[in-house]
Amino acid sequence: TVDPADIVAYAQLADEETLALGQEVYEANCASCHGINGEGQFPDAPMQPDDTGRIGAPPHDSTGHTWHHADELLYEIVRDGGAGTPDRFYPMPAFGDQLSDDEIVAVIDYIKTMWSEEERLIQAERTLLARSQSTLGE
Repeated sequence: TVDPADIVAYAQLADEETLALGQEVYEANCASCHGINGEGQFPDAPMQPDDTGRIGAPPHDSTGHTWHHADELLYEIVRDGGAGTPDRFYPMPAFGDQLSDDEIVAVIDYIKTMWSEEERLIQAERTLLARSQSTLGE
């Protein structure tokens, strides 16, 4: 289990400097597919295939499922590219060669501003739980 106080502390938004960097990185690298406000590539039908039969880039706002994932998974997806078969999904490019570790962390922190406090608390708990479980296996 994870201490509730740790969850509350972890769910707090990052400092203004980090969020400003994250917004800059998001607008330059993510918004063209995921939407300027995180609404996704096809906001009216985010999980419906388009004319090509593929599902677009998912929303990162409260309507999406990004907040369901621990930080480490989000980091890996940004760094290494997304999962999913190219015949069903538009591929998420890898940004590990273009963005620094700090920029990847900042963009994830910025995406968290698109979530409600409750979603941030749930995501924080999942992140801290995943971290505690990964250290148990070492």
